[in-house]
Amino acid sequence: MKAIKEIFQNAVYRIPDYQRGYSWETVHLEDFWQDLRNLQKDHIHYTGMISVELVEDNEYRSWSNDLWLIEVKRDSPFFIVDGQQRLTTIVILLSVLVHHMEDGELLSFDSKSGIIEKYLYIKNPKTNSKSYLFGYHKDNPSYDYLKIEIFEQFDEGDIHNLEKTSYTNNLLNAKKFFHEKIHLMTHEERENLYTKVTQNLVFDFKPLEKQLDIFIVFETMNNRGKPLSNLEKLKNRLIYLCSLLNVDNCEKRELRDSINDRWKVVYRYLGLTADRRMDDDTFLQTHWVMYSRYDRREPEFYAKDIFDRVFTPHNVVDEKVDIGQLRGYIDSIADAVKCCFVMYNPHHKECKELGWSYEVLEWLKKLNRLGFKSFGPLVLASLMKERDNKVLVDFLSSVEAYIFLLYNVSFRRSNTGSYHFSARASDLYNGRLKTTDLIADLHLWTYGNNDVKGYFAIENFFAFLNDNFKDPNRNGYAEWKHLRYFLFEFELGAGGDLIYDSKWSELNAIDFVLPKNPVLSCWKSHDWASKSLQHYPACSLGNFILVPKGKVFKEEACFEEKREVLKNIAVNVDNVVNERTWDFNLIEIRGKALLDFMEKRWNIQIGSDDYKRRLLFLDQFPSF
Repeated sequence: MKAIKEIFQNAVYRIPDYQRGYSWETVHLEDFWQDLRNLQKDHIHYTGMISVELVEDNEYRSWSNDLWLIEVKRDSPFFIVDGQQRLTTIVILLSVLVHHMEDGELLSFDSKSGIIEKYLYIKNPKTNSKSYLFGYHKDNPSYDYLKIEIFEQFDEGDIHNLEKTSYTNNLLNAKKFFHEKIHLMTHEERENLYTKVTQNLVFDFKPLEKQLDIFIVFETMNNRGKPLSNLEKLKNRLIYLCSLLNVDNCEKRELRDSINDRWKVVYRYLGLTADRRMDDDTFLQTHWVMYSRYDRREPEFYAKDIFDRVFTPHNVVDEKVDIGQLRGYIDSIADAVKCCFVMYNPHHKECKELGWSYEVLEWLKKLNRLGFKSFGPLVLASLMKERDNKVLVDFLSSVEAYIFLLYNVSFRRSNTGSYHFSARASDLYNGRLKTTDLIADLHLWTYGNNDVKGYFAIENFFAFLNDNFKDPNRNGYAEWKHLRYFLFEFELGAGGDLIYDSKWSELNAIDFVLPKNPVLSCWKSHDWASKSLQHYPACSLGNFILVPKGKVFKEEACFEEKREVLKNIAVNVDNVVNERTWDFNLIEIRGKALLDFMEKRWNIQIGSDDYKRRLLFLDQFPSF
């Protein structure tokens, strides 16, 4: 058992290239902090295992800034196989603690410079360059980020434009977390914390034997704590397979470097947005369905394919998988992650920099509002393979129509066509199908033809609404969870300048114009409706508008009040705000206009004007 002060004695630690980055989030930091708080001064706390691998000289000789520590001072260089999350957390805590030390302050008789030289970095007295006692492999984007953003050390030649990923975000979050905990501490509290961290936390410290297969050890050990994602395991597996290839060492090294370079791209795009990080394994599954195959019968089939059936040591040794196939796979993953990023973040400025057209990005925004359902792999394949912008736009609009009309209007089961179109993703990616073939296929499933009835069915929409109008406690069209999407599309289709810059996130509420339960005299024109029918016009399609959530009106507001406010906050509702009053007749006119828009926008036939009145649930009232 060793404490941190012993673990860092005469040692240099690096996180190897097959390791994931820093994955601890606030919940893990809170648990760690609570352990420290609960730890009594004279007690020790077992904090887990740290497994390390002694770095061979052909590897550490490339560590130019650190050679003097290893060859002159005889410090031992180690790769961290297991325990890097805990060690990284402790090093960040110590760096924050040092930052808050006052001039001349001692913690357990250690000065500020003494703590830095024990745990963070030490200067070469001859060259004045810094050697970092703990850090990442130089191929990792977190290597520079840890030095510059966390340790706040900028060395000559360091890059200025730091790569940011979800892992570097976690590093910064940990630094901020400890700053909040430490910045108001007294000297006594800082000293107590320093003692606990460096002396009272103990680890089972194990240098691994050289005979052990380090990649298998890593995969096994790192499934404890916060489990590795399949994407994180895959990098380790591919690097391991490099070592088994029947090629010269130069080619092995080049492939290993390529894997590191491609994974930099992968983690950059997976972590490029703080608000919506793509899930590692969702991306890996989406890519595999496109790259290879889809199987709905076997849970996690993609992981079993990758790790147990295709990229196995046995297949590499038997030369069933060669270096060309490995190169092709990692190149495909790196290309796919960019397209996947665009799929889920079409609003991001990076998408324009990658060269995507305005039309493609607009249709991807629509699909994000709807949800991709089971079309993720197929859309990804189209983005990777289709070079004709018009064909790509036609394809994306066909997918949008399929999802909206079948799932959201016709209320078909969520798995309708899912197997069929998921299986088509690999056909498109591997050149067995053209995008135009898929457009025709989508149209057939949606609209049908002279011989086959499509899955769109307006009668299903009526049946859904009928259930929600018959019950006076429900809100008719407001019960349709896709009303917001439909109204937003109507506003976009109306043209003109959109207040709020077309921001879907801001136009996030549906409101009644005519209140469902009007009580003020200003709504007296509706007295002709019996109490039992009063909710029908209020809950009809034409009575709903799209507004920002904070601008929902009070139930008792009169139309004049609503109209004045709507002029400043709503989007294209001219057919509402330009009216002097709001009554049944206007609700019907606007409702019919909305249904006419639905017909035109999605190329469907709803029916006659009489049927539209019925679909608006206004047919039991006399026409005006």
